[in-house]
Amino acid sequence: MDNFSIPETALFACLNDCQSLKKKDNIDYFRDPAFVHNMFFDIFENDSNAHMDYPGTIGSVIEKAEVARERHLLDHYIDIVKRYRQKNIRIVRVTDSEYPLKLVKIPDPPFVLYLKGRVESLSRPAVAIVGTRDISPEGAENVQEIVEYLVHLGYTIVSGLALGTDACAHKAALDLGGETIAVLPGDIENVVPKENQELAERISTSGALISEITPLTKMHKGRYIERNRITSALSKAVIVIETGESGGSIRQAETALKQGTPIYAVRPEGKNKRAVAGFDKLISEGATPISDLHDLSMHFRKVQSPSTRMTTLADFS
Repeated sequence: MDNFSIPETALFACLNDCQSLKKKDNIDYFRDPAFVHNMFFDIFENDSNAHMDYPGTIGSVIEKAEVARERHLLDHYIDIVKRYRQKNIRIVRVTDSEYPLKLVKIPDPPFVLYLKGRVESLSRPAVAIVGTRDISPEGAENVQEIVEYLVHLGYTIVSGLALGTDACAHKAALDLGGETIAVLPGDIENVVPKENQELAERISTSGALISEITPLTKMHKGRYIERNRITSALSKAVIVIETGESGGSIRQAETALKQGTPIYAVRPEGKNKRAVAGFDKLISEGATPISDLHDLSMHFRKVQSPSTRMTTLADFS
């Protein structure tokens, strides 16, 4: 199954923990197994000054690898790789067939994803559902209806395992027998928030938990923004249920729009002034308004096998 040794995979993991290295130009090199083999040999076996022998465009990667050699960092990452394998946590490298090609196309793709659950979930058509942690009862009802509609059409539901909207979306998908992917802000062994750890276990049996960092890199607030690019890149569209004028959902929408991923914003009740303000901001930035399931039906079609029952609007009346 593996074309790489454990130390080579550890090098992937080590470099992948450096967010600044995740650039389209760099990943084009990493997609070539021969490049990875040669770089590892030159730096860690031949002990050469490899930066002299590689193109300047990949210079930052070579320099980080040489630092890893000098500081013996790979020993720590080798331990991580071995532990992940013992725990059945998949290490999906950009060279692997399971790596989502959709991620390769974004400006800052990860070299590696860590996955607990069904790796097949990464290749399924998906829609992201995001929104505020302080979701209203009306917003929660909208999540349930929209997720039910999309699951019946065959879509996997992508979200971020946060409290509020994210948790509602994951739970709805699971309860309906659908698949769901949680894109974690931290590493895959330390699920946050703690309140959703049980939910995370459910997701790992009927979908996938994914992360792009190991426990060897620090968790920080910026990670909540950095993971947005993965959430939207995995999805055919992002639906914002409810949000204020600022916050994570707005940033997610902005990231998706830059990637060319369609954004849909659910029209809130007029009395929810905070949600109305967020809705207006999303529309001004290019989101498509959604008032009901009929609006969704104009943009989403069945994606599973012909044996899957086609959902009609009457199912939700």
